[in-house]
Amino acid sequence: MPTEFAATHRASTLVASYCFPPYSDTAAVVAAKRVREQGQAVDVIYNAMDSVRTPDPSLLSLCGGLVRRFAAIPSPTHFSKWGPVTAFTRLGLDQALEWEEEQGPYERLYSRAHFSASHILGAAYALARPEVRWTAEFSDPLSHDVLGRVRRADVTDNALSAQLRRDVAARGFHLPGDNVFEWAEVLPFVLADELIFTNPNQRDIMLERCHDPQLAELAATKATVSPHPTLPREYYHRVDSEYELAEGRKHIGYFGNFYANRSMQTVVDALGAMPAQLRAKVTVHVFTNKVAQLQQDPEIVALGDSMVVRPYAQFLEFLNLCTKMDCLLVNDAVTPAEVGVNPFLPSKISDYKGSGTPVWGIVEPGSRLDLERLTYRSPVDHVSAALQVLAQVAYG
Repeated sequence: MPTEFAATHRASTLVASYCFPPYSDTAAVVAAKRVREQGQAVDVIYNAMDSVRTPDPSLLSLCGGLVRRFAAIPSPTHFSKWGPVTAFTRLGLDQALEWEEEQGPYERLYSRAHFSASHILGAAYALARPEVRWTAEFSDPLSHDVLGRVRRADVTDNALSAQLRRDVAARGFHLPGDNVFEWAEVLPFVLADELIFTNPNQRDIMLERCHDPQLAELAATKATVSPHPTLPREYYHRVDSEYELAEGRKHIGYFGNFYANRSMQTVVDALGAMPAQLRAKVTVHVFTNKVAQLQQDPEIVALGDSMVVRPYAQFLEFLNLCTKMDCLLVNDAVTPAEVGVNPFLPSKISDYKGSGTPVWGIVEPGSRLDLERLTYRSPVDHVSAALQVLAQVAYG
């Protein structure tokens, strides 16, 4: 793993990001784009994730040459268990203090979660260095999943949990219960100087769910809304994809996981309902994680060349593919009625924006995606509306 990169200036900012390039993960990509956006030399502490994530060295270029030093913490990789979170926090804090001895104090701290351990390390460092300005970013709500269910992992009693409880209490608040994910929200609410949310709905729902109304009021005064960054156009042409697109068809690209509430079933049904002559004019290219499963799905097999399933492309190739498609597809998460407002804005939209390619959004009315400037839109679970969009693209 790299320990040095092409930055010559002393790092004024410490980055705590459990997942960071070269690992291929949306969280890593967005953290790297934030570093580039800020334009300041940084030192980065992250987890050595070789057991669960594939390295993609090209992702290092997203940092814009601003990372002075990397430290891949050799703590056990786990996204919520308190033991591995504690190990990452202790080893990460030791590394940060060692770097301080070499270069002097940092001025700023930036942490980003997903994943929760990023903010636990951020809190430990902020307590050790209260004069450092801490900016904590949330990609999505941590304490609840996309279906609105409580996401839970137990905090166990140890020196770190006792210290965090004690220091938060000294500031007039308390850490509720023993849920790692809730702690990773509450600690930045109490200790950070700035809180970044990627959209207003996410901010509002996280503050509304806060256990302490006074803490929610304090957090609101620190809150900033900042959408995921979009890279400059040059990044879309650093890799020239050799992926073949058949002539005589319009090509729609979908890049992403298949979730229970962010399904492609509407598109599958719409393609299946199209007259064969019209369906022959369009291909939906699905780049995803469940390739073998989807390639054997009878409904998808029946669509022939109109739906092609492929593994994920590496990030820079993905950006280039975005420029070669005729349309890019993004799906809203479908929010259960009991959740209320939809707090999710797919990070993919920030990458689509820089491509210059028309975007089709399958949207939940009133969501943040629904408010985006989209070339095409259709409601979630609305097959006939999706069919109309497919026909528009096919004849476009």
